[in-house]
Amino acid sequence: MANISEDIEYSSRTVDQDVDTVAICPLHPEYMIIGTYSLLKKDEPCDYNGQTRRGSLQVTTVMSTFKPRYAGMLPPSLDRVDFPCAVLDTHFHPSDSTLLGVATSNATVHFFRFTMHGDVLGRRVITKLLPLGTVRVAENDEHGLVPLVTQFTWFPETRTHGVAGISDVVDVGFAATTSFGDARVVRISVPAVKDLFDERADQPPQALVPISNDIVHKHELEAWTVAVLDLGSSSWDGNRCTSRVILSGGDDSALIASSASPSTITTHPSAPNSTSLSPCDTLSLNAMPLWKDRRSHTAGVVSILPLPPATVRSGNGGENRRDIIPLATGSYDEYIRLFEIDTQTYRASFKAELRVDGGVWRLKVLDQYSTRREGQAQLQHHTLVLASLMHAGAAIIRITRTTVTSSSSQGDTWTITPVTIFRAGHESMVYCCDARLENGNTNGSSQDQTQKGREQAGEGSRARAAPAYTIVSTSFYDMKICTWKFVDHLKAQSR
Repeated sequence: MANISEDIEYSSRTVDQDVDTVAICPLHPEYMIIGTYSLLKKDEPCDYNGQTRRGSLQVTTVMSTFKPRYAGMLPPSLDRVDFPCAVLDTHFHPSDSTLLGVATSNATVHFFRFTMHGDVLGRRVITKLLPLGTVRVAENDEHGLVPLVTQFTWFPETRTHGVAGISDVVDVGFAATTSFGDARVVRISVPAVKDLFDERADQPPQALVPISNDIVHKHELEAWTVAVLDLGSSSWDGNRCTSRVILSGGDDSALIASSASPSTITTHPSAPNSTSLSPCDTLSLNAMPLWKDRRSHTAGVVSILPLPPATVRSGNGGENRRDIIPLATGSYDEYIRLFEIDTQTYRASFKAELRVDGGVWRLKVLDQYSTRREGQAQLQHHTLVLASLMHAGAAIIRITRTTVTSSSSQGDTWTITPVTIFRAGHESMVYCCDARLENGNTNGSSQDQTQKGREQAGEGSRARAAPAYTIVSTSFYDMKICTWKFVDHLKAQSR
């Protein structure tokens, strides 16, 4: 794999446990949450008999060094939660940007509210992870073995109901995989605690009873990754229940797809702010197997990334058009592969692959945009992807769909190209990365406001600036967190 960038400037720091997951907070992008995973040593004290792992959630800053915003400002107070189990996956909710889900090695998913507030007298920011409860995803086997929740992914919709600040809850759903090979869909009502002023913030977290917990399909060995394709409405409205495709990958080298939709029994829908459940809440899940692919991957499938939907052309002159969802997968066999999922038939067709010299543990979309060369009948749509490549480091990958608008065209083509590879700061497996956009963001941050001011003053145009990212990559055994920069010059040139 070419384009290894050994000259990237970076900063690094070391934490006290092995890091295997990281999530930058969308609302407060100066902070991130890291999750850790450690095996107990024989002589190490344990919290209960039979304990084999421990872990933690740690709030930390994205940047390695603290820069005060005003004279006398002290470093922030960073919260930490220790677990008698390992943390395997963390994600902020896409529609509720401070609601954090945490998958652990004791078959549960924990829910937290990430908050921060200023301590005027203490001259610092205080961060807090407020526990909201836990849900058990899978039961022990007949021998008492506890399954790991290896990965989960949120459904985008939420529904809040109840008395605000007293009894309100937010209904959420997610798909998850376990070390027993299950792919599951879980729906749960989580206390809608928003801040420290909620009277429930001081109460101990409760074990929450799920609205539903359904097995969609099973792998023959451990399942490691799960993804969701939304093919219907994303709403808690009882008249528009969502239809989805659940995809998962595992150690059996299989990529499995099943459709999942609520039953079609009709009842009267509840009001959006009602404390009663809507029809979608009360109905069971209909899961139907679609296909199982054991030929495309030569080792375990450990990452699945749906890309933005597209309409592709095929045939002479590209006259035939189909709506598809591109799907990228990563495997222990060191390949990133690209498939097209037909939105009508749900069938998958292989399109491209790239060997990256390391197991592809995680994939994350950074950006997407189109370019057209002046005077050429060629349109290219690019998706920029951040990849965690285990012993090969971290990488920026570009997935490109090329459309040639001419009578001689045979249809759209796909390519996967390495852009940047970062290895210098890591001495062991890179299991997780995350990124934040430094210019052109739309979250109302101080960075965005500063950039807007510059535009108004004529000091620069954001439309012409190359998008710049701060990347955080972590390595496991050496407990390293590295922070580095990436600038997408191709997007700037295309403007």
